[in-house]
Amino acid sequence: MEKKQRDSGLELLRLVALLLIFWIHGASSYRNNELSAWLCIVIETVGNVGVPVFVLISGYFGIRLKPKKMIQLDLMLIFYCWIGLVLRFLWGEAQSYGGEQILSYVFPVIGRNSWYFTCYFALAFLSPFLNEFVERLTKENFRKLLLTMLIIFSGITTVCFFDITQDGGKGIVNMTLLYLIGRYIRLHEEKRTYTRSKLVGAYLVISLACIALNGVLYVVTGTVQNRFARDNTLFTIAASVCIFLLFKEIHFESKWVNAAASHVPAVFTMEWTLRGIITAYMFNYLAWNESSWHELILLGICVLLIVMGTIIDWLRLTIFGRIEEKLADALYAFWLKVGKLGGKVLAKLGLLV
Repeated sequence: MEKKQRDSGLELLRLVALLLIFWIHGASSYRNNELSAWLCIVIETVGNVGVPVFVLISGYFGIRLKPKKMIQLDLMLIFYCWIGLVLRFLWGEAQSYGGEQILSYVFPVIGRNSWYFTCYFALAFLSPFLNEFVERLTKENFRKLLLTMLIIFSGITTVCFFDITQDGGKGIVNMTLLYLIGRYIRLHEEKRTYTRSKLVGAYLVISLACIALNGVLYVVTGTVQNRFARDNTLFTIAASVCIFLLFKEIHFESKWVNAAASHVPAVFTMEWTLRGIITAYMFNYLAWNESSWHELILLGICVLLIVMGTIIDWLRLTIFGRIEEKLADALYAFWLKVGKLGGKVLAKLGLLV
């Protein structure tokens, strides 16, 4: 019996979100004139939904903590971070790195080489408790919880600019909030259908309002701040939910989309290393930063990043996949032994009942 393909609507969204993330990383790196500044405001407003969308998808499907899978994810991060560090030494960049920055490549999760993966690991270990907690909540109490969190962690930030978490939404608090929103949609809104035109209309209204407010800040201060487009503002969260619901209603099956989406975490990890490879050995797109077509060139580079990263990760899995799996099994077995030994020690000390 042929295995049924996973619905590809949300898998396609993973790829779109990755493209948007890469685009804002490039577009926000340089502003050579007023037009470029306004384009940056638009691109950051549109593109900053990328990471929130990732977390909404995780919340919708629900993270099920599997230690072996987490070990494999960590091994993937180590593989690409170590290669990235070696290349940076070859390019002469890493010579100026301090010890803490180098260690962030050596131990990418605890070193916060990528804030997203560090927070994802934390969320994964919290997920069994979060899942059980919200599954016991009534729909009404779940809604009250989300409303309370939105007011405290997003509403105040949006209206008053006071960032309670002091991380611009790039931390475990906002990630947990988005995860819970995804869980709420799955648990209590799964059977509800949404009109695509209304979702698109709502998204456009939210995005245009955000662009207008950020534009006012730019006109008044003379600098591009994009305060209203940060990850933890009501604008970004609402826009992300609209995009998520829109793609949730798209149903089709594509093994190519699903296969490409499975490489998204690895490509995400490789972004800055791949950018270095492109500029050093292929095409110095940064030399075009004075061009009026700079943002479109950056978009093309983003597509190239995804294609290159997907091919590289496919090669990694083809060559090292079995070795990585056996290493993950060995590390997991070691972890279990250490856990049992630790339990015995605690029991002897009377600290474990």
